[in-house]
Amino acid sequence: MSYRILCTDNLSHAGLSELEKFDGLEITFCKELSFDELIQRISNFDALIVRSKSMVTKDVITAGKKLKLIARAGVGVDNIDITAATDKGIFVINAPGGNTISTAEHAFAMMMALSRHIPQAARLMSEGVWSKSKFKGAQIAYKTLGVIGLGRVGREFAKRAHAFHMTVLACDPFLTDAQISDLGIMPASQKDIFSKSDYITIHTPLTKDTQNMITASDIDMMKPDVRIINCARGGIINEADLASALKHGRIAGAALDVYSTEPYDPSLFMGLDNCIMTPHLGASTEEAQDAVATEVARSVGAFFEEGICYTAVNLPQADTTAWEHYQWQIILAEKLGKVASELCRDQVTHIKVTADANAPSLVMLAVIKEILGAVTGEHVSLINAKQMADSHDIGCSLEATISADFQKTICLELISENTTLLTLTGIVQSDNRLLITKYNDFNITYSPSGITLFIQNNDHPGLIGQVCQALGDHQVNIACMQNVRQCQGERALTMITVDDMISENLLYTIRNQDNIIAASLVTIT
Repeated sequence: MSYRILCTDNLSHAGLSELEKFDGLEITFCKELSFDELIQRISNFDALIVRSKSMVTKDVITAGKKLKLIARAGVGVDNIDITAATDKGIFVINAPGGNTISTAEHAFAMMMALSRHIPQAARLMSEGVWSKSKFKGAQIAYKTLGVIGLGRVGREFAKRAHAFHMTVLACDPFLTDAQISDLGIMPASQKDIFSKSDYITIHTPLTKDTQNMITASDIDMMKPDVRIINCARGGIINEADLASALKHGRIAGAALDVYSTEPYDPSLFMGLDNCIMTPHLGASTEEAQDAVATEVARSVGAFFEEGICYTAVNLPQADTTAWEHYQWQIILAEKLGKVASELCRDQVTHIKVTADANAPSLVMLAVIKEILGAVTGEHVSLINAKQMADSHDIGCSLEATISADFQKTICLELISENTTLLTLTGIVQSDNRLLITKYNDFNITYSPSGITLFIQNNDHPGLIGQVCQALGDHQVNIACMQNVRQCQGERALTMITVDDMISENLLYTIRNQDNIIAASLVTIT
C-alpha cells in the first residue's frame, strides 16, 4: 500500500533522503506553502511533515481528511493544534533529541562570549576602534558552574564544563543526589546554586513551576560577579528583574537566546553592554536541522511500516485491541497518575504498577505519562512515556496478579530509593465508574474528578470546622466531603471536593493551621 507524504518548510535534504529509504511512501516536497495553499493541498495526503513556519491549525487538520500523522522536524509543536489532531485520531510526533548538541554548544558559546566580552569587542573593532583595556574578561577554568535542569542539554553542557576544569553543581527535580553524583556532578539545592555559582545556566522546560523561577529575590542571593545563561525557554527568568540587576551592576552579566515573547521587547535590554543576546539560535545549525529531519523521517517511516510511533506527543491509537479491552483500566491508570503527581512532589526513582496479569503495558505507560507530563510540562504520550522515564533515570515496572479481585483494580506505588512515598489503589466498577479506594494507609471512596482538597491532620476536634469556615469565608462552595482516620487521636484524612478553585493564599492559610500535617489540591478534568 502506498502512502502520500507532504513535506514543507524547507525540510532538510537529509530528512528527505531518509524518507526515500522506506518502501510505499510517495513523497511530495514543497519548499514553501502559504496557509491557503496548505489547506488546498492537504486533503490527498496521509502525513504532513513541517518545521516551524507552517501553522497546522484546526482548519488544516479538518481539511486533511486522509491525515494519519503530523510530524514536526523539531522539538516544539506550538504551531500544531494538538487538540484538533487528537480529536481526529491523528498522531503528532516531533524530534525531541535531534538538536541537543547544537543547543548545548550554543549555550556554552554564549558563556564564553559573555566571559570575554567578545560581541562588544568585535563590534568596536568593526567600527575601527582598538580598545584593549576596556574588555578585561574572566577565566572560566576553576570557576563554579550551577546547572539548573539536567536533561539532555543540561548534561551535554556539564560535560563541556568539566573539560574546561569547572566545578559543576546541579539540581533537577527528577534526579536523586546519587543519580546526579553518578554523572560526576555535585548535587546542590537551587539556593546553593544561586549563592555559590560564578556561572548559572538554565536548562528546564517552561511550566507553571518554572515560570518566573528566578526573580529579584533570587538574584539578591547571587554573587555580584555571577553570569547567567538562558538558552532554554523565555519566562523562566523574570526579564524585568534581570534587566534591572544588569542595569544597576548587581550581577556581572547575562547571555540570552530565548525570551518570554519572541520577537523580544528590545526596550528592556537596550543599551546594556553586560547583556549579550541572540535571536533563538540554539538549534540553528545545519547539523541540528539534519538531525531533527532524519529523526522525524525515521519515525514517519516506522509508523507506516509497523504502526509504531515512538515520539507521539498526543494520545495514540496504535494498539486498538488493547485499547478496546482495557480502555477503562487505562483511563483509571491516567487518573491515578494525575492524582499521584498532585499529591507527591518528592523525587521519584521508581514507579510500580500492579494490575491484571493480562493488562497491557499501556496501563503502566498511562501512569508514567501523567506523572511526568504534570511535572515536566512536556508532551508525554503513551508511546514515549517509557523513554521519558528512562531519560530521567526513573525505573518502571508493571507487576501482574492473578487474583480475581484485581481484574479491574490497579495499584500504584511511587518509590524513592528504597522508601515508598505514596500508594494509591483504584478500581473500575461494573458500570465503568472509576473509584480510588486507598490512599496510603487510608481506605477511601474517591471519584477522581473536579477540584478536591486532600488534608492530612492530627485527629483533633474542631479542626475540619475551621477549614470549612475558611472555605466559606472565601466564597468557596463545598460539593462533598469525606473524613477517615487511622485510629482515634492519631492521623486523619479529609477530602473536600469544592465547586471553585482554591487560591494559593487560601491554601497557604489552611496549611498553616494547627494540627494540619499536609494539604494538597488535586484538580482532575
